[in-house]
Amino acid sequence: MKKILIVGDNRELGSTEEVYGRGFSAFGYEVQHFTWKEAKPSLSSIPLWDKVAWRLGWQLLARSANQKLVETANQFQPDLTLVISPLLLHPDSIHVIKQYGLAFVFFTDNPVDAHHTHSNSWVQRGFPLWDTAFIWSRELVERLTEKGVKKAIFHPFCSDVEYHFAKRQTNPVYDVAFIGNWDSSRKREQYLKAISDYRLGLWGSNYWNTRVKEPSLKGLCQGMCSYREIPEVLGSAKMGLNILRPQNETGHNIRTYEIPATGTLMLSERSRELLTLFAEDKEAVYFSSPDELRQKVEYLLQNPTLIESIAEAGYKKALENQIADRVQEIANFHRQLRVSQSSDVQVLHRQEA
Repeated sequence: MKKILIVGDNRELGSTEEVYGRGFSAFGYEVQHFTWKEAKPSLSSIPLWDKVAWRLGWQLLARSANQKLVETANQFQPDLTLVISPLLLHPDSIHVIKQYGLAFVFFTDNPVDAHHTHSNSWVQRGFPLWDTAFIWSRELVERLTEKGVKKAIFHPFCSDVEYHFAKRQTNPVYDVAFIGNWDSSRKREQYLKAISDYRLGLWGSNYWNTRVKEPSLKGLCQGMCSYREIPEVLGSAKMGLNILRPQNETGHNIRTYEIPATGTLMLSERSRELLTLFAEDKEAVYFSSPDELRQKVEYLLQNPTLIESIAEAGYKKALENQIADRVQEIANFHRQLRVSQSSDVQVLHRQEA
């Protein structure tokens, strides 16, 4: 494998597409990016939250963008195409890509739920076409297999140590820092309400100021946190808070690795998947309700040495799961499939003879 085409929404710093592109380039592969945003900028102007507008407009624009993808594949002829979240990818494009090499997909959202920003008819029709599908939840591995995916692989998120590293303050300004947008489920709002009387640092979209109902949280948000600012933000707190979106409750999210990678204790909503990634009360601390969150914060603040020991253990575990490890996993799967395909062809030739 020499040439890799990475297909995704954009190449902004910290996006999955950009991180994996850096990872493959570091291994010496020739990487080319194709982004829907660059191929058809007008796709980005349709608000994803507006279900009606999206359903009326996306297919027409996406077909034009798919033609540009086909042209890119024909020119580059990749040995492997890695698609990040195939929401805009027409199934016919997968067939074209596979003329040159294997086609892998990394589902960064839940592709089997009904939300229009996670799945659609194209995504579902593409299930049986992928050579390998990677997903961040073991439960979703089983569901993808049931949906016709030939080979589904558990592929957790990872640490990006080039940008996320320890930047701890000697005297942290905050007890708890949370980086994340307001969520319409209001689950995040309820969790933050439970600890709002502690020194709470909050970063995210302006929805925290315009849509939040809890008075104690109004005006608390300090705005968006850039990818580069994550170490400084988390380093300003004794603990980093991770509250899963509903779609991630069957697995984990990218914050799972971003927090411990900065040497900050991860205080996370509990999930069965997370418990297998970071050992409870050894490498991370978990909660399952607002009351339990508050109890854990109160206890940890009274035991600063425990905060330090868990943070250190979590940091070491995060370093065992870097982008280089994930890239190597994908390269290994590519090699195994190629060997298997070669063996199948040899068997077929002997049978024909």
